[in-house]
Amino acid sequence: MKLKLTLIVAFFIAFTNLQAQEDKKAKGILDKLSAKTKSYSSIRTEFSYALVNKDRKINNSQFWKLLLKGDKYRLDMGDQLIISDGKTMWKILKNDKEVEISTPSAKEDALNPKNIFTMYEKGFKFKYIKEEKLGNKIAHVIDLFPIVPKEKDYNSIRLFIDKTALQVLKSEIKGKNGNVYTYDIKKFSTNETVDEGQLSFKKAEFPGFEINDLR
Repeated sequence: MKLKLTLIVAFFIAFTNLQAQEDKKAKGILDKLSAKTKSYSSIRTEFSYALVNKDRKINNSQFWKLLLKGDKYRLDMGDQLIISDGKTMWKILKNDKEVEISTPSAKEDALNPKNIFTMYEKGFKFKYIKEEKLGNKIAHVIDLFPIVPKEKDYNSIRLFIDKTALQVLKSEIKGKNGNVYTYDIKKFSTNETVDEGQLSFKKAEFPGFEINDLR
């Protein structure tokens, strides 16, 4: 019995040490990812977005485009276009030919695409899972878990990070309602010369649209 207890204790000590090493490895990779991302003057990316819920037989996908420069961004989601200059947000509803103008709330600001690449820095635990081949690239696979789960509507986020380029290739978010959201990066370019006009609303770009100022 004493030998069995010793083996059990040794197993848990070994497991704890392994997990600590994995967490340290995950943090090291995420810190490098964050530092590299913050060094970019701009980011332009195209990616697919998919929502799957097997129990509810939901399988939807869209193709999105994002231009990001500092606090400013332009996010094209097909039937919706969101433009923000960091102080004002314009939501363009293409099918309804309507534009909603608002001042981003704290919650909306937290959803700013600029936070996609650094979101782990606050409120998460993380764990290194493995290396995995995605196409012709090798990716680090890291899981993020909210420290206060009740404040989130999802259980975990899985990041796939290009081992060589240190860029996010894909992320999977597992919702508490069974939804799985997948963002798969198709194109990623940085440090472009950006036309600032793309990052603010121009009425002439949307003739005939109704303007609703909600500020």
